[in-house]
Amino acid sequence: MSSSTYSAEIFPHKRLRHVVLLSGVVMSLIGGVVILVLPISVAGRAVAVVGWFFWSGRELLTYWRVYGRWRAYRLFADGEARVFGREESCPVKLLPGSIVLAEVAWLRLQAENGDKWGELVAGHHRKSEEWRRFQVIFRHLNTC
Repeated sequence: MSSSTYSAEIFPHKRLRHVVLLSGVVMSLIGGVVILVLPISVAGRAVAVVGWFFWSGRELLTYWRVYGRWRAYRLFADGEARVFGREESCPVKLLPGSIVLAEVAWLRLQAENGDKWGELVAGHHRKSEEWRRFQVIFRHLNTC
């Protein structure tokens, strides 16, 4: 089998996506509280907290939109990656900050339109051929 056809397809779990979104909301709220207790003027805190909620809300909206659109990820041995929706697909770039462990991975991705997001995926290396392939490809890409 040539390396150009060696690939792995990963399907994210809805529960893990909910964990990411919920933790994003919680961290956004905690960040707002931290800003409110900073020793700066009331006007400074107001501007900072509005900016923080705007930025974090925008990030969460991107994640929510992306999670609703894409259903699967395919990683190829040559480093190419694609996302698949119900009737469409799109090339994506795997960004630094992606981590793959034995049974869980955090992928940082960027689409052609500039959207950047993270995806928490899980698999079992003893039960899933796709997960083992995914781990092999990821290790190969990170050692080159």
